[in-house]
Amino acid sequence: MTDSALDATHVANATDASDTARRPRVVMLVANSVAGDSRVQKIAWSMAATGWDVTLLGRAPADSTSTKSGEPIRYRLGAANVVLVPVPKTISGYEAARLRGGKRAAKLRPAYRHARAELAARDAAGRDVAARRRRSVANAVIRGWLAARPGADAIIAVCGRGPVGGAARRLLGSVLGLTDKYGGWRWFNPWFADLELALAPAVRDLNPDLIHAHDFHMVGIGARLAATLSTPGHQVSWIYDAHEYLRGIEVPASTDVRLRMRRRMLIGVEREYIGRADAVVTVSEGIAARIAEDHTLAQRPRVILNAPVISDDDGTATGSGRTLRDDCELGPDVPLLLYSGGMSPRRGVRTAIEALVRLPDAHLALIAREDDPDIPALRRAAADLEVTDRLHVLPYVPVDQVVPYISSASIGLIPILHLPNHELSLITKYFEYLHAALPIVTSDVREMAAETRRLGVGEVFTAGDAASLAHAVETVLADQGRYRAVYQGEDDPRVASSWTGQAARLDALYRELLHTVPGPSRDLGDLRLTRIDENLLPSARSLSTMANVDL
Repeated sequence: MTDSALDATHVANATDASDTARRPRVVMLVANSVAGDSRVQKIAWSMAATGWDVTLLGRAPADSTSTKSGEPIRYRLGAANVVLVPVPKTISGYEAARLRGGKRAAKLRPAYRHARAELAARDAAGRDVAARRRRSVANAVIRGWLAARPGADAIIAVCGRGPVGGAARRLLGSVLGLTDKYGGWRWFNPWFADLELALAPAVRDLNPDLIHAHDFHMVGIGARLAATLSTPGHQVSWIYDAHEYLRGIEVPASTDVRLRMRRRMLIGVEREYIGRADAVVTVSEGIAARIAEDHTLAQRPRVILNAPVISDDDGTATGSGRTLRDDCELGPDVPLLLYSGGMSPRRGVRTAIEALVRLPDAHLALIAREDDPDIPALRRAAADLEVTDRLHVLPYVPVDQVVPYISSASIGLIPILHLPNHELSLITKYFEYLHAALPIVTSDVREMAAETRRLGVGEVFTAGDAASLAHAVETVLADQGRYRAVYQGEDDPRVASSWTGQAARLDALYRELLHTVPGPSRDLGDLRLTRIDENLLPSARSLSTMANVDL
């Protein structure tokens, strides 16, 4: 990492100037650029307000000026600091160039040599099985020896690159990866290595007490960094936050060898490291049960629901006045169906578009990332079905504005298809629809169908069946008052599922793991990323000598 990137972590260390003692420091890791990840944002924002010194480290977008310049991107998120770190292709770039060989591969080799030595040393430190530790220590010694002897490494490098040597090296890697009990992720996914190399210096410089590793991309990195940063006098605890049931995300056909290998690799990295976590949290009771069973965990994962942020004490959210219906330019009597979130085929959004043919008066609003790659195909489907004029695609709104924004819809849709992960989940949008007091029409995936029937807030249809979806929508539209009345009664389902309660559970877990309490609570601030203007910052070098100074 460049000096300027390291300086960014000094800037990110800032918390409250009024503190008389160092706040317990939490570093959160995520493999995305934070924007659009509501769970990650809510956790960082609320834990910082509770009094923990929170820095959220993410990945700078590949096409950003930050990645090209090597400079980090810095944000504030309420009282939390957010740093997006550029991720150079130190390992993956060389592996891609290895087969062709030539000057480019030779140019990339020195950085690769040192990076491999660093990774091998961290691998050796993090092993918990004696036999694997011995192999890792031996590999670390060899890699360290080569890192200090570029001449010897150059000879070995020539043997392992070019059309012949590179192909032989790739074949060897495939054999070792396929026989590895943990899915061969070290051989098949050099991007994991790039990510770890980019984040490790920033995490080290922040000197965390706790690492909160979000999602399966970070389970290995969180474990390895906690192990190498821990000392006899300062144990670094770490939490694995399983956002999804990894075994159920993709179940490829038996003929799809590439996807089956990818699935095996991702499950493998989780299996290797999840048992080393000081605590595991996840998003639903169903996923918690399956994870505990799959990995024979000593303790069942704690559940932190993907509940929405509610601004007012009475359980309703306050907004800016802007509504979904306004943005769609529709009157109050027009049936407006809503789906928000990812648009990949497994989400079943095409089923909702096909249902519009059977619902001639209804409109469908899709709230999606502006760069969602699946939107063009959905627009084409709408055009083929001649319902384009009733399809509205809108961008995400800030996390704390979602509930008031969508509350003008007629029905919240969850058309997701049958996959193991979907059967076990109560997804973010489900709670957003609940808190917006919307009737819900969901596919017959297990958890959400059961919850919808139990609460009486909507109807269930057969996943992937447009006629069934249309019938469920017609049933709700015929008597919306009956479904909305649930939210006004004594059994209002919103009471038990606000973010405030989930944040309290996570705060209690932090206290339990660290055997301490956070610093004084702080103002929540806005739940949105605010870019820090570098021209307004004091010198990063001067900040490096100051502990806990607020930006």
